[in-house]
Amino acid sequence: MSGRGVRRTAALLGVASMCAGAVSGARASGPSCPTFNPPSELVLMSGTPQSAQLGTPFQSNLQVRLDAANGCPITTPLAGVAVTFSAPGAGPSGTFSASGSNAVLVGTDASGVATAPTFTANSLAGGYLVTASSVVGSVTFSLVNTRTGVPASIELVSPASETAVAGARFGSPLLVRVLDGDGVPVSGAQVSFQLGGGGAAPSAGATFVTGGAQAIAATGADGVARSPAVVANDVAGSFTATAAVDGAAQPAIFSLTNLRAKPPRIVAVGAARRTAVVGRRYNRPLEVVVRGADGKPVANADVTFALGAPGAAGGSAGAGASFAGGAGQAIATTNAAGIARSPSLSANTTAGTFTATATEAGATEPATFTLRNRAATAAAVTAGAAASESTRVGTRFPVRLAVTVTDAYGNAVAGAVVRFTAPATGPGGVFVRGRRHLRAVSVKTNASGVAVAPAFVANRRAGGYAVTARTAHATSAAFALVNLP
Repeated sequence: MSGRGVRRTAALLGVASMCAGAVSGARASGPSCPTFNPPSELVLMSGTPQSAQLGTPFQSNLQVRLDAANGCPITTPLAGVAVTFSAPGAGPSGTFSASGSNAVLVGTDASGVATAPTFTANSLAGGYLVTASSVVGSVTFSLVNTRTGVPASIELVSPASETAVAGARFGSPLLVRVLDGDGVPVSGAQVSFQLGGGGAAPSAGATFVTGGAQAIAATGADGVARSPAVVANDVAGSFTATAAVDGAAQPAIFSLTNLRAKPPRIVAVGAARRTAVVGRRYNRPLEVVVRGADGKPVANADVTFALGAPGAAGGSAGAGASFAGGAGQAIATTNAAGIARSPSLSANTTAGTFTATATEAGATEPATFTLRNRAATAAAVTAGAAASESTRVGTRFPVRLAVTVTDAYGNAVAGAVVRFTAPATGPGGVFVRGRRHLRAVSVKTNASGVAVAPAFVANRRAGGYAVTARTAHATSAAFALVNLP
């Protein structure tokens, strides 16, 4: 209806209302109603307040009715009055089935009732108002889109990785939990489990005991869905399985491995703990032997040697190594004796300990090596906090003399012998070690490369002087000390 038509109808309604008042006032006594009494307002019939899950229809249709504010019967026809139902255009809202949008135009029936078509919540949670408007006024419905009970995510309950001997059943079914947007378990959600692998070419895979590689299960009151038991096929190797539910952006993913019927063992050959000087090659490559369950060597098995990354858990930050060519991983094939050897490996320039592993696809446990990069020969001696200090003659210096010994790469050198020496004449002092007063003392560095001299006491001569700290093959450090009068 055009704006002009609305104004004309409103004017007629106003005149009708005035006439009704005049007739009513003319009566001497008793209640009375006008003979011409058109509708003057909209009233809510049903559909408010209510809520619906995201993406689902509201249970009750939105419904309004034409009515007269004076309480008297309406004397004009009620059918065909246009009512517009309008929901928000953004944010939490919904769509009407008849229009496919957030608004719809509906005509009243003979009883003056306008019923909106089915209204479906959109994908945004929250409360909002839907307005019903006509020439006689407007009313609002209070609606809420709720994510409660709507699947939003799916998480693993059973382990992410499982193994089974080829041809045998896995230890447990696939278990997942479905949660809504508030993290609350969702009951009754249909979860689709899918096993990967198989295909035209022989490859590792599995089937459910119910048959096939796909199964559907509903979640229980705890939100958990359980697949049928899973049976590995006869091919050794790894593959994935997924669990998906409508509403969750990502599926839950399982990593499954079919083990050889007689899984082999992989064992380190020679010392499992090895040491090399930083920047230099380890004396021997990594070496392992692969044996079957019967103890016999397994030939032509691919073994993957991997060097722990610098700073990885269980290793010193920065310590590491690389195979020839700079790679951190290498693959070698076992010979007739079941032995695989890695390429040569070299320590990097950071001292510390890290691990290396050797794995074989069918073996359940890797072979592990503990590698240590040892600091090189001492190259520098650096004075600590007491590099420059003073005290009165005959008294102890407040900070003990200490140095740090490092190699050419800046690594702390442990066990280096540092010689602290004071001047033989003039201003100077002595180191106090027990009851002995010494002009020179030797101290070994600790694990951090630090050597701390005994307490140093100024002699009776005032003046400045230097105490030196030296170790073999390295530059020396000097402490600038002053004996105050």
